[in-house]
Amino acid sequence: MSANMTGQPVLSAAEWALVIELLEHERVHLPVEIRHTRTHAFRDALRQRLEEVDSLLQRLQGMSAAAGGG
Repeated sequence: MSANMTGQPVLSAAEWALVIELLEHERVHLPVEIRHTRTHAFRDALRQRLEEVDSLLQRLQGMSAAAGGG
């Protein structure tokens, strides 16, 4: 992995696939964690994280499809 002029990581196709896989895993497991959380504030934080994971996954999968990767 290298970085371009703005400091953003440059990932290989395999690395991007791994990032997407890790995010999908997080998306599957966060609802379970949300259900088992007792404090309202932590539950809200987990819900926000789930929204961020969903948003990021949509963006990355859109980039992957545009690049011909899926």
